[in-house]
Amino acid sequence: MKHLLTFLFWGIFFLFPSTSVAQDALNYLDMEKEILEIKYQPLLAKTDKERINAGFRIQDLLLEGLKSPASFVYPFDSLKYSTIAIAGDESSPLRLFTYNAILSTGKFVHFGVIQYKVKKNIVTYSLLDTSENLPKNADEEALPSEQWIGALYYQIKPFKFNKKQLYLVFGFDGHNLSSNRSILDVLYFEENEPVFGFPLFRSGDEDPTPENRVIFEYHKSAKMVLRYQPEVDMIILDHLEPAYERVKGNYSYYIPTGDYEGYAKEGKTWVKKQVNEMPFAEDPKKIDVKKLPKPGPEDLKINLGTIPE
Repeated sequence: MKHLLTFLFWGIFFLFPSTSVAQDALNYLDMEKEILEIKYQPLLAKTDKERINAGFRIQDLLLEGLKSPASFVYPFDSLKYSTIAIAGDESSPLRLFTYNAILSTGKFVHFGVIQYKVKKNIVTYSLLDTSENLPKNADEEALPSEQWIGALYYQIKPFKFNKKQLYLVFGFDGHNLSSNRSILDVLYFEENEPVFGFPLFRSGDEDPTPENRVIFEYHKSAKMVLRYQPEVDMIILDHLEPAYERVKGNYSYYIPTGDYEGYAKEGKTWVKKQVNEMPFAEDPKKIDVKKLPKPGPEDLKINLGTIPE
């Protein structure tokens, strides 16, 4: 074990030749170790209070550890063994670290940290899920970070609107015992303060009013594709429909049909289109009618969900 630690130290030293940078790397390893010691507490601690407190402990470690400029290029590879999702883009000065706690009711509560590079400095912002206390029509509004619709972000796509730099952000929300949600949102900065939501998304060519974000809700056992696909320069998503006609409007019974849709850039907005071919996709999904969600209440176990790749 002693020889392994020595090897790791010198490996880090040669990767980061500056003594101060090498010390930073060791500090990040310590931070990762502390987070890994806490990692499952937001999900499995005995009480909701303990789970929430563990979420704040992880957030405090991230807020402090991500302030150093050297941290922006550090990969934090060990965190892939935790519950933290890290989203970034090589061409953007932005990374998102998000994770969740699961309450005894099955409700998901999200935490996050924005790491934003401003010239040679790094600014960090805390995010706390306020989904339960948002104003009416919040889905249609731009919201400050203090009114965050929580999600685990897994992809960022930079996008210019006129000369304004925006970031399309793709998130997964385990939501509750009955349903999952996938969230297509927009992040940008006003006077170096983060804002979520921007009128970019139109439901079709005839829709004159772009939406600030789009939230898709679907059955707990389903997995939805929602991602930017560079091969076709589109946002690709599963088409969702109710499993049975009689549950139409109850989104906890919506499932992917096996068909795809996409948002394509048209001028300054992204417009939803039907997608007929996906040569880059895996084999088409098949719906097994024996596995359709039952059209009635049932006791469901907590499903931690799956973060899309």
